Amino acid sequence: MHRAASYMMAVALAGLSSGCSLSSMEKKYEDVTGRSDKKETRVELNRARRKQLAALPGLTGEDADKIIASRPYETRRDLMRKGVLGEAQFEKMKDYVYVEHGRD
Repeated sequence: MHRAASYMMAVALAGLSSGCSLSSMEKKYEDVTGRSDKKETRVELNRARRKQLAALPGLTGEDADKIIASRPYETRRDLMRKGVLGEAQFEKMKDYVYVEHGRD
């Protein structure tokens, strides 16, 4: 079994036996492996659905609608350049989004 998978299995078993939540187990996985699989938890700006966007930190359904209406994006920073989000909103959610093939 791959080393990271072994660690994840050990962390999951330890977490389940001690009553940890899934989010705390994910944090332990990141601590043990030194990485988090952010790409899997991030959403792609040009393809994300309204519900996915509205669930991001600091965003509302109205923000999600604006993001969708202003597509396509070449980089994450296009959200500010196009006036879709302010800098404070962008800072809260920037780590949760990416643009595929962007130069971000």
